[in-house]
Amino acid sequence: MAVDLKLVEWIKANRARFSRAELIEKLKAEGHPEQDIVDSYDSVVKMGTEGGIKPSKSMVATVILSIIIPGAGHIYTGAGGIGALILILWIIGVIFNFTVIGALIGIPLTFAMWLWGLIGSIIRCDKINKGEL
Repeated sequence: MAVDLKLVEWIKANRARFSRAELIEKLKAEGHPEQDIVDSYDSVVKMGTEGGIKPSKSMVATVILSIIIPGAGHIYTGAGGIGALILILWIIGVIFNFTVIGALIGIPLTFAMWLWGLIGSIIRCDKINKGEL
């Protein structure tokens, strides 16, 4: 039950041509232990296209950033564009709060951006930590 570097390189080179099951069968036919093949394959999947293990993100940091500054949690998890949009719309909502008529738009907009920033960044962080992003 170990990652075999030779297997990792072979899997990386052939992963696009064969399905997971086909790779396992081919390597089993060559006499490699199935658990080593599975461990090596999982290692390649975790590495992704960058060649290194994908870093996980702290859920606590994501939540704290999102509570303090709407959009900061998205920026922390790598969604800078969405994070900037949330922050800009939140600032616009805060500015609207200084006028009587604008408060009708500003209060819901401010709350919606804060909530979107919080929930969205939690979901994104969870997906990153599960390897889905």
